[in-house]
Amino acid sequence: MSDRVLDAPVVLPRALIAPMVSRRKVARVPVSDWIISNVSMMGGVVRSRRAMRCGIAGAARATQFDTCSAADLDRLRETVAMKLRRDAKSRAHQIEALAIASQNASRHLGMTPFCQQLAAASALLRGEAAEMDTGEGKTLMAFLAASVYALGGRHVHVVTANDYLASRDAELLRPAFAGMGQSIGVVTGSSSPQERREAHQADVVFMSNKEAAFDYLRDRLNRVAFSGNPNLSAKLGRVLGRAAQSGHIQRALDVAIVDEIDSVLVDDAGTPLVISAPAENHVDVETARTALKMAEAFEAGIDFIIDTHSGNPSLTPRGLQRLERETRGFGGEWGGRLKRQELMRAALSAQHTLQRGRHYLIQDGKIVLVDQYSGRAMPDRHWSFGLNMMVEVKEGCVSTGLRKSLASISFQRFFRGYATICGMSGTVREVAREIHTVYDLTYTPIPRRLRLRRVVAARNLFPDRDELWSRAASEVAGLHRRGQPVLVAVRSVIEAERASKALAAADVPHTVLSAAQNETEAEIVSRAGQIGAVTVATNMAGRGTDIRLGEGVADLGGLMVMICERHDSGRVDRQLMGRCARQGDPGQVIEYVSLQDDVLRAIGPWWQRAMAAAPGLAGLAFRRAQGILERKSAAARITLMKRDEHLARLTAFAGGLD
Repeated sequence: MSDRVLDAPVVLPRALIAPMVSRRKVARVPVSDWIISNVSMMGGVVRSRRAMRCGIAGAARATQFDTCSAADLDRLRETVAMKLRRDAKSRAHQIEALAIASQNASRHLGMTPFCQQLAAASALLRGEAAEMDTGEGKTLMAFLAASVYALGGRHVHVVTANDYLASRDAELLRPAFAGMGQSIGVVTGSSSPQERREAHQADVVFMSNKEAAFDYLRDRLNRVAFSGNPNLSAKLGRVLGRAAQSGHIQRALDVAIVDEIDSVLVDDAGTPLVISAPAENHVDVETARTALKMAEAFEAGIDFIIDTHSGNPSLTPRGLQRLERETRGFGGEWGGRLKRQELMRAALSAQHTLQRGRHYLIQDGKIVLVDQYSGRAMPDRHWSFGLNMMVEVKEGCVSTGLRKSLASISFQRFFRGYATICGMSGTVREVAREIHTVYDLTYTPIPRRLRLRRVVAARNLFPDRDELWSRAASEVAGLHRRGQPVLVAVRSVIEAERASKALAAADVPHTVLSAAQNETEAEIVSRAGQIGAVTVATNMAGRGTDIRLGEGVADLGGLMVMICERHDSGRVDRQLMGRCARQGDPGQVIEYVSLQDDVLRAIGPWWQRAMAAAPGLAGLAFRRAQGILERKSAAARITLMKRDEHLARLTAFAGGLD
């Protein structure tokens, strides 16, 4: 058996790492997600041993409560609560509280926490970022830490990557929190202002990172809107809902326990959260059609170029001259030089960069954005700078017009507003340096409970996608015949449809899990580990999903994860690998990639020719491409944080949103 990881991150000498400054300053040169300093790794070992000592002590203490009656356990809980309120940092008090929480989990959930879960919970109680391998029970660990924080009188937000995980975890853990005498609330995108306010009154609130930040922004807008300006009050009341006028939604930002911490604090941190409203002066549909028609005629590489990472187009000098020439005499929005350039860049993005099925979907006649990291649909999110309108006009959808920003905040600034922040994930080490620099979080690895039984096969490289899917479908057909379940992992809805067609041509029954089918996610995931199941999934299956093996599947080698596209971040690939070989089960990973893989756009055609001549270079090429894209993503996050902090200083001086 082999337990090697797919293209493990490289550890570079500290002398080669560009310096990152303290939490209050922004790094001059961003550091790649996969660079981990040796000092941090050594400290992680020390913290890991300390956490395990607490975990072992907590497990031993929990067994002493086995014979306690419910009334006796309640009295013990009340006693420990008083102790925590006097000295919350006491190791002895924390161990006692974790033992009581462990006993409640056993009695109300039928799940007895392992030493490793108690160790990870103790790390969270010290405000650290714990890394537990996928399948090691992070959901139960979140209950342990949240209940102890709440026992000490703290108000806790359990922050997840999406609404599905927030609702699922809250429902699962509700009986255990009730046993601890604690109330829980759930906030999702469909919650009304009144439902949000009621949920936030609970001891522990489950919600996604986006909902937490949006509620914060709504409260800041409420404070401004209802402070004596009747015109502003009327406008914002329409945007926020009249029910918001009666008071704030959230309580203070006290404790945040962040599940999938690298996804929430790093992957999502490149996009600011914005509350917007329709702009009074907006570009009309005819102007958008004119811009799209001109953009379609512009030549790539001559009139404009597209950044290989961000996908943002920029006009060349020749393109600028052509734009001036073709819009000469135009009035309205074309009259201003900067405005017409902005219109053309939005039109170029709509025509040449954004793809239906990859970047967005059309549902009920509306444009719905797709998150590029999670693969999930985001119905309430819009592109800015007129881009959303351009895509709507291009696709023939009803135009929502331009929108103006009322309030915005970056995830970096929002989460640094909590008094205490901690979290866990199966993939922390690649971003340990960044989350320490930005959020002052230290990295604590937690050892596996059971030996990893994952087998990773050799990489299969193909010249194009057609041959890849022909061979992949043949391989899946063979696995299906022998009864082994397969998870076929792709990046986009387009590629999921392509995989589905290839499997259908090979007479392989299968199910597709993507942004287009996200409403049935729980049902699809529950069947993905059964005998003969074949599931095509975008990377939305890579986080928070627990694929349980059916009877007899372990004897066949467990779940087979077939990675057919690389993601921009190697962490997402590692998350997908983690869908198999969970909790001591066997599992297998096989990789089918091609020279047309989107990730390789970062390194150019030379590498592709070299890989075609020497397939052994594929691993190095993919690592290099992902490293480039990860560094650019880190640079974008640093830039966003820098800009957001600057705007915060300006608005603070002007008496605006804090």
